[in-house]
Amino acid sequence: MSRQSPRIKAILPAKLDTPSSKIETEIIDLGLDGAYLKVLPPAFRDKIPLNTQVLVQYDLFGQGLFEHRGNIVRKDGLGYGVQFAGIDRMTKNKLWQLIAGNFNNTGSCPFCGESYGLLPPVCKSCGWQLDFNPPGYLDYHERTCLLNRVNGNLAKFDLDQLQKVSGFIDTDILKLKGNDDLDQFVGTGKAMLDVFANIRKVAPTDLTVLILGESGTGKELTAQAIHERSPRKDKPFVAINCAAIPDNLLEAELFGHEKGAFTGAHTTKKGKFEYADNGTIFLDEIGDMPSNLQAKLLRFLQDKIVERVGTVGGKKVNVRVIAATNRDLSVAIAEGKFRSDLYYRLDEFAINLPPVRERGEDTLILAKYFLNKFSREGGLAKTFTKEAIDVINNYDWPGNVREIINKVRRSIVMAAGRYVTPADLMLDVAKVENGAGNSDLSSAVAVLEKEKIKEVFKSCNYNISTAAKLLGVSRPTLYRRMKIYGIE
Repeated sequence: MSRQSPRIKAILPAKLDTPSSKIETEIIDLGLDGAYLKVLPPAFRDKIPLNTQVLVQYDLFGQGLFEHRGNIVRKDGLGYGVQFAGIDRMTKNKLWQLIAGNFNNTGSCPFCGESYGLLPPVCKSCGWQLDFNPPGYLDYHERTCLLNRVNGNLAKFDLDQLQKVSGFIDTDILKLKGNDDLDQFVGTGKAMLDVFANIRKVAPTDLTVLILGESGTGKELTAQAIHERSPRKDKPFVAINCAAIPDNLLEAELFGHEKGAFTGAHTTKKGKFEYADNGTIFLDEIGDMPSNLQAKLLRFLQDKIVERVGTVGGKKVNVRVIAATNRDLSVAIAEGKFRSDLYYRLDEFAINLPPVRERGEDTLILAKYFLNKFSREGGLAKTFTKEAIDVINNYDWPGNVREIINKVRRSIVMAAGRYVTPADLMLDVAKVENGAGNSDLSSAVAVLEKEKIKEVFKSCNYNISTAAKLLGVSRPTLYRRMKIYGIE
């Protein structure tokens, strides 16, 4: 079986920085994805637990100090195998130049070991290209590694899983360029695939779109996705939150004003509708728009003429309108808080965004996606424990995708090692367990705090000083918490 990321033999003095100590080592085996380090002080051999997060530091033959974050994935009594995580592109290029230079001087394939007198362009045994000099070889290598990994995983899927993956790939809404915020559109379930399909259908048209959904479900992102796939994609996308601006200023923000139109109007100012000319305007929280302004908006939707505050007459603009709300507009209409004629004008095409609790398996897919994304950004490698996965699947996520992002980002900071636990996620344990035991806030926090202390203790071999440092508290404080929770 060929190796995806071949190694070279080397003797490089290095330091292995662990949560509890800094150890003198030698790198004797080095690749793009990791290294084997021989530990010099015998006292530190076989002492570091597997999956411990470490920092490897070494000087690469005069090119300066190199630092790689990673995790202990192997140990044999003499040293440790470290898997690197999140190496930046510049560092990876320098490392590859060293590695590839050594491959050129060998008579065998560095991937599978097949012997040759002179290396051919392609290995006949494993199929890897063996001309390491072209500038694009590193991109070829990384792309091939990713494809091999994906194909290996796909081979384990059943028909239903393969159909979901195919649907996910076919949903090319994920291929929008230049907007990382659209990464909240992750999912393979029917509910989200229906959303993707509706975005594709309505985007090329000029229909007014009404997006409905709870807070945190991605309404503005949906509007951005529609704009990016429309003929207006190269024109302005202007967003305004109707609930965030005082009623007496909202009209001027939307329609603009003339100089002297009201106290403080020292100059003439264009409104959002004019700024969005030939593009798209997104009216968020439309359900909170004051009634007097609803009438003016209705008139604008009918004739697309902007009338600035303090002027007679108006200017014709070409603007596509997308509105969104987390309110039930039928209830607001019944209560006289929202105009029915405006509702019907906005509701030319409606998109309903499901809350996370109704997305089934997509909840875990989202959590894993953001865990991998934020871990890579921090040069880390994190994964959820089985218990954390159970908590994620059983939690209601009232804050929807926004809450998932916040909880996962925080858990990466809280996790002491490679694994993210329920305590790191800081979810409402009482709520997850459907009311089992004490459900007040203080009890829930106490449960999480106890779990976190026990976890950190275990990760640092029950060293009080190291545990206190990792937890960010003093030793006396940690002693008191241990006494309270009965931790020995």
